[in-house]
Amino acid sequence: MDIERIKDKLSELQVYIAELNEDMPDEEEEYLGERLTKDNKDAIRKLADNKIIPKKLGARLEDMVGFRNLLVHRYGRVDDSRAYHFLKEEIDDLYEFAESIEMLIPKDE
Repeated sequence: MDIERIKDKLSELQVYIAELNEDMPDEEEEYLGERLTKDNKDAIRKLADNKIIPKKLGARLEDMVGFRNLLVHRYGRVDDSRAYHFLKEEIDDLYEFAESIEMLIPKDE
């Protein structure tokens, strides 16, 4: 038995429990009101609905996620023109998304 590994895992568990306790709402209604996203498109929609990213960017990213799913699940039926379009013309959307999220991160002073 690897005692050190067990101790490490117990230590990790204590950290996870502490983080869970910090994030747990005080009231059940607040907890029940926190809706998790169903998929990547839903996550992007939620970011746009909460004004974290612009709505127009959200719509474009949802299309990109749909294309990503096509690539992953049906690679043989990929429209090469559409692939080129996303890779060449829509790549700036990823930079815009990153900038939107970076603006939410506090700067070190």
